Amino acid sequence: MHRHNGRTGDALRRADESRTDDGPRTDDGPRTAVSGGARRRTGVRTAVVLTVVAVLAAGGWAVRARPRPAMFAPRLSGPDRLVTNEFAHWNPQTPGTRVSRDWDVSSGSLFIHRGVAWSGTPDASVPDAGSTRGTGSSVFRMTTRRRDFEDVAVSLRLRNLGLTATGRAAASEIDGVHVFLRWQSPEKLYVVSLNRRDDLIVVKKKLPGGDANGGTYYTLGQARYAVPYGRWQAFRVRITTSGGGLVTITVARDGREVLSATDDGSEGAAILDPGAVGLRGDNCDFEFTAFRVTRI
Repeated sequence: MHRHNGRTGDALRRADESRTDDGPRTDDGPRTAVSGGARRRTGVRTAVVLTVVAVLAAGGWAVRARPRPAMFAPRLSGPDRLVTNEFAHWNPQTPGTRVSRDWDVSSGSLFIHRGVAWSGTPDASVPDAGSTRGTGSSVFRMTTRRRDFEDVAVSLRLRNLGLTATGRAAASEIDGVHVFLRWQSPEKLYVVSLNRRDDLIVVKKKLPGGDANGGTYYTLGQARYAVPYGRWQAFRVRITTSGGGLVTITVARDGREVLSATDDGSEGAAILDPGAVGLRGDNCDFEFTAFRVTRI
């Protein structure tokens, strides 16, 4: 009598006949065909991979489309207060002086009022440490402490509340609000007049030597612009240097370009070095917010 493993021959044959291959074998390799279940699993994996690739591609596009982070975006909100003033510029060590880490105000006073930055009511006073006796802001001059702004865009929202004729200086057609670019000193800078009493937007360069506070202004371009007093205006001012040392400044209002001017160096060398940016006000009561500087 022969020993067996517990299964009869018929059972072994049935088990052998019920076993199916996943696919035919080649003469010299493994099975190559794929069962229906395996094909479904492969299709699912392929769909997942394609979906992940699509999501990553979309995410990459979203990152590229995201606006550049600001180089400079000071906080211009919070409770009503004096931020800094010309007293701090001339007396930074005096007790009670309001020194700002962002701004240097060489003339006038800078406040936060009702959640936005404000020049204060312009007058001819000489401010004390707290600007309690007056603002001096009929001649308002403010620059950033940073001086590394070269090819940049300066954007802000501006509201011109009105002009005065009784400040430190007599009324003039240039009275209004202006932006400083590549500010090296009071005698060397670019200035863009956004609001002027004579309803012009003007781009100028100032170079040392002359009777305008030690310098001379050169007009690079201008355009008509009726100031909407009491209404918010959104401005974006760009400055770039191109080949050959050409400096181009463009001004856009509410996303629409209103002026472009190029300094080709024909009236004194173009200003190519980085510098500060800032704001100037002349006989003007104004507010501003959303001040940002972005690298181009």
